[in-house]
Amino acid sequence: MIRMIVAAVLAIMAGPGAGVAQTSPFEADYDPAIPSAMSEFGYAFGDEITPPGTAVDYLYTLAEAAPDRMRVVEYARSWEGRPLVYAVIARPDVIDRLDAIRADLQQLADPAALSADAVDGLIAGLPAVVWLSYGVHGDEISSTDAGLRTAYHLLAAQGDPMVETIFDNTIVVVDPTQNPDGRNRFVQSFRAARGLEPSDNRYTAEHDQPWPGGRYNHYLFDLNRDWFARTQPETRGRVDAILEWRPVVVVDAHEMSGDSTYFFAPSAEPFNPLIVGSQRDAQALIGRNHGAWFDRLGYDYFTREVYDAFYPGYGDMWPTLQGAIAMTYEQASARGLEWRRRDGSLLTYGDGVDHHFVASLSTVQVVAENRERFLRDFVAFRRSAALSDDAPQAVLLDIASNRWSAERMARNLAAQDIEVGRVAPGSSACGARFEDGAFLVRFDQASGRLARTLLEATTDLPAEFMTEQERRRSEGLGHELYDVTAWSLPLMNNVTPTYCRRAPSLNTAPVNAEMPITRVTSERGAQWGYAIPWTDAGQAQLVAALAQDGVPMRTSDIGFRIGDRDFPRGSVVVPRHSAPADLDSLITRLAAEIGAHFEGMETSWVDEGPNPGSDNFRTLHEPRVVMLWDDGVSPLSAGPTRYVLERRYGIPVAVIRTGTIGYADLSGYDVLILPEQGRGNLSSALGGSGTSAIQRFARGGGVVIGLGSATRWLADSDVSMIPAQRERAAESPRESGGSGGSVVDGSVVTNREELRSLEAEAGALPDSSPGALVRVDANPDAWMSAGYDDGAFALVTGSDIYAPVSIDEADTALRFAARDELLAGGYLWDEYADQLAFKPFVLSQSYGAGQVVAFTQSPTTRAYLEGLDLLLLNAVLLGPPRSRAFR
Repeated sequence: MIRMIVAAVLAIMAGPGAGVAQTSPFEADYDPAIPSAMSEFGYAFGDEITPPGTAVDYLYTLAEAAPDRMRVVEYARSWEGRPLVYAVIARPDVIDRLDAIRADLQQLADPAALSADAVDGLIAGLPAVVWLSYGVHGDEISSTDAGLRTAYHLLAAQGDPMVETIFDNTIVVVDPTQNPDGRNRFVQSFRAARGLEPSDNRYTAEHDQPWPGGRYNHYLFDLNRDWFARTQPETRGRVDAILEWRPVVVVDAHEMSGDSTYFFAPSAEPFNPLIVGSQRDAQALIGRNHGAWFDRLGYDYFTREVYDAFYPGYGDMWPTLQGAIAMTYEQASARGLEWRRRDGSLLTYGDGVDHHFVASLSTVQVVAENRERFLRDFVAFRRSAALSDDAPQAVLLDIASNRWSAERMARNLAAQDIEVGRVAPGSSACGARFEDGAFLVRFDQASGRLARTLLEATTDLPAEFMTEQERRRSEGLGHELYDVTAWSLPLMNNVTPTYCRRAPSLNTAPVNAEMPITRVTSERGAQWGYAIPWTDAGQAQLVAALAQDGVPMRTSDIGFRIGDRDFPRGSVVVPRHSAPADLDSLITRLAAEIGAHFEGMETSWVDEGPNPGSDNFRTLHEPRVVMLWDDGVSPLSAGPTRYVLERRYGIPVAVIRTGTIGYADLSGYDVLILPEQGRGNLSSALGGSGTSAIQRFARGGGVVIGLGSATRWLADSDVSMIPAQRERAAESPRESGGSGGSVVDGSVVTNREELRSLEAEAGALPDSSPGALVRVDANPDAWMSAGYDDGAFALVTGSDIYAPVSIDEADTALRFAARDELLAGGYLWDEYADQLAFKPFVLSQSYGAGQVVAFTQSPTTRAYLEGLDLLLLNAVLLGPPRSRAFR
């Protein structure tokens, strides 16, 4: 029915290439000189799913047809080499002065030094930039064609007063394929499964994507969670582009369940408290306009539900905290060309394209008709970063607490237009002394709201909202938190912050995002060789790089001291007598590229601790790493884990499918990584042969590493590779033999608390954590905790809590902190926190000649827990030397 209404309104006829006019919801005629979908693709917008390369080519074709009104800019390349581009659409005189307009927009974005008259003058002559982005999830398919259609409509529509208003007041940027690798993966799987005619059955192969699906990019990241972490090239390019153009409105067009309708703003609760009232008002203004158009066209929609505005890594929230009005739009997905809804109605791909197209034009319409309001609200936001006197006004990030991570974090902040200043070593401020210096970030800068939410330990959830969530839980209903509740960069990078009630007056040197990290060394001679202290992940990267160049090394189980320099356990020595002849130039070059720290050793004599010839030193070589892949594995764990090792630390990771590993030759590998479990589970994906192969690998001297929910598999009674047991919720009723019979004991219920207790699931697991950052403490006698004597912070999600393990069965290398020290950032249910305290985070044990390491929560989530990178590297680099086969 909906498609019939749209067809009646749109009246799609033969394409303009054939000389026949095509009308739109806004009833414009199209210029035949502007190439249409029909003339370029052979089909109308929405009739077929356009591949990413074809979409990009079409933008260039439009630009060639209308060079006075459109420019195409490549802003990034995907891992697989596909271009990411955006189109800039504006009237000819604006296109001619784009550089000057961008410069003026940058002045508005940093308005502290501008007078009121200067602001008025800039606003009077500037168009407002509207950024329309599509397809960040590659299998959310309709938005890309809607973006192409929007560009075409703006260029080809003739005699449309709304389009004329848009050109008079705005610059429209269209980014049609935010994730070309994922979209290509979807298109290929869809085409491979397609038959004579489209199937509307949701269970047919064209709707059922093979692992890992098209949602993710090449490294299987959810790009809609990556904005402040900036791990992926698609995200880094997009952040740079947004900062270059300073849009006042950003649209991020998505898809959701095919049984739903359409979502647009206003967003759902909770709102991040750093969002200002004018932004919420603008969401409502735009939403009302959408509602009017959707009502006119007979489209169903909903607002203020599900899709919140809290986590700053979203494609709508990161621009919001830079001052834009940024919004997620969600269209029910056909996941192909046709989808039969559960109510019997038919949803088509063309429906999705129509709806996103209408919402896109409606958005630009509102901005065009309210240009000055949106520009003034943007300036006001950028001027209003300083909060009340009760809130911290600055933070100092101690470099000594984790040098390499602090340096990387400072550059990441600078890349997001957050001003960061380097404070000299030996400086004191805000009640602390910084022997190795610090990084100062003031919160009263133009990007101060984003800086604050990224750098404070917790961004508060609205009290009323959380009261409602606790009520829902008490009634057995699910909570309404859409994503994690904590993302503090100092915690995730294991860097110590000092918060300042007043911004300190310190001399600082500005930090640039492209600055290399300076290597650290001493003037001590190196006649015998070198020592690399095991203090941060940069040191581990240097060791991995040397190992790849064939440099023999040894790692110490016990700390040692040379003169006044302490080398903690895990530290590595590089003897000259067995090293390549170019060792000096090699280690100097690699340390400079990485920004690592090494020291010369004049002799092998140490002043305290073991000498390099001791059995407490173990030979360290390049690790050969393999990882499980495919069914039973979570793409969101496998991809980021591979990315962390390969792209951050240069360690290649081979991947073997779960269905293959049972007969694969694993003799060429030292380390096998089991990512978190995904669709299905590891037991069914591996089968008996796969399980036996993994057990043989470990018994033969390999290191098996289980991440997060893979620990369940390692602990399963049929596998028994780690002596761990998941706990039921401490307050849940115990399971009993009488619970399954047809006759049960009678009971008298006197109040609602007793009723809830009786209705609670027997033996239920703890209520799932939505995602909080918690403190973990190290066992100083466990090899896996090297580099973590002061502990760290982990992200806890889900319901897995493991019981303490006997010290004669396994080492608990790190455990969750005591209850009163546990929660570092975000929100945890009280009973969850009570039960989590002191429980295992990292377990390790010998297994045959090898080692098994289990992380009860994943250290590689979204690749943004950089403070735990060294922990993963401990398992990968220091684990094999502990294998009896390795020695």
